[in-house]
Amino acid sequence: MRPIQRTYPLFLALILAMLAAACAPAAQAPQAQPVPPSPTPLSLPTSAPAVSSSSSSSSSSPTEAPAAATGDELSGASLYQISCAACHGQDRGGTDFEMDGQKISVPALAWDDLNSTYATDPSRGTVEQQLALAITKGQDEAGDPLEPMMPVWSSLSQSQVDSLVEFLKTADSSGTGSLSPAAANLMGKQLFEAACASCHGSDGAGKSFEMDGNKIDTPALSWSDLGTVYAADASRGTVEQQLALAITKGQDEEGADLEPMMPRWSFLSQTQVDSLVQYLHTAFP
Repeated sequence: MRPIQRTYPLFLALILAMLAAACAPAAQAPQAQPVPPSPTPLSLPTSAPAVSSSSSSSSSSPTEAPAAATGDELSGASLYQISCAACHGQDRGGTDFEMDGQKISVPALAWDDLNSTYATDPSRGTVEQQLALAITKGQDEAGDPLEPMMPVWSSLSQSQVDSLVEFLKTADSSGTGSLSPAAANLMGKQLFEAACASCHGSDGAGKSFEMDGNKIDTPALSWSDLGTVYAADASRGTVEQQLALAITKGQDEEGADLEPMMPRWSFLSQTQVDSLVQYLHTAFP
């Protein structure tokens, strides 16, 4: 019996060690990483700023009124003109760009094509409902992420999304190239958020995109960098004047063409261009 008495404590200790290992918390197990947020959650202005008819008008904020009454609400054609047409074309025919030897194709938005694409899985909702998900969440017809260059307009109201979808559904493709009254009233920060932030970032720091195996880097817009670049040739005008040429004509500091993906905002008014340059000056030092 003596040999059994010697091994029993050792056997019991081994069992206790195994139980302790099995019950111990998995402290070393790697934690799941959160899904990163969309790279382009943009805050599009809901309405154009009110324009006073005289300096003696009331300083109180006007009550927001329907677009049919005031033309101030940004909806439908206005949203498309200022936020979508630069990439998809005023005529919604899509565009092709060459950038650093890479070809970038932006899809057309003809309703027949959209309808065919988003009707493939009715369980995800109507074509209109799925287009709303594409606009606000960046989802394609299968619920997968669209190309990262497609902005995610997560802050649009339901009425704005509905209005934009209705515009895509019913508008002709003749594209006027001029801004609606509501879009023409956008100034400074609102104009930047609606027309520039999707590519240059809401903080003006620039972005990097991967699309079709191509890497696309958009430049930062800090005023210190812009001031240095556009002060190289004072004979072309002040920094502000040269930035106006970059915005409206797509000219760099030497008068050569900027990258073709940079829209030529030729239909902006001088007041809008001045307000946008001033916003860059003050917002991104």
